[in-house]
Amino acid sequence: MPALQQLPAAGAVVDTWRALLTGPWCQDMPLPLRRGRFLLVLYAATRLADPTGRKLDPRDHTEPLTARLARSCGTRPQTVARILGAATKAGALTEHAPGRYALTTTTVPDWSAALAHLTPHRDPSGPPPDPPQPFLRASAPLYGP
Repeated sequence: MPALQQLPAAGAVVDTWRALLTGPWCQDMPLPLRRGRFLLVLYAATRLADPTGRKLDPRDHTEPLTARLARSCGTRPQTVARILGAATKAGALTEHAPGRYALTTTTVPDWSAALAHLTPHRDPSGPPPDPPQPFLRASAPLYGP
């Protein structure tokens, strides 16, 4: 078969996205995103993508995409939905319809937008958070008489 008629290698978008995620994207990513479940969910999302980078339609399966990703990552579907929303804010994913995502190979995602999306916001007019409690020592020894 001539070279012009050959189809691109299976998973070309997925492989490019995974290479960007492990290379330049990860170096620019803030530390809380790298150490949390954010990267784990994004890696699991690549497994569920077809070769063109689009996600499988949730109507094709008995459970939604967030539940499948949550099972793969060992986390709650609500957490996965927040992480997918953060990746969409950053520009690493696009959401074509509710629950239908696609991988995008943007050169510079806005990781600060993803971090801001995942960071819980506290109402400034509300009560201040409780201070951390000091460690209390036991009066009796833990071992022996």
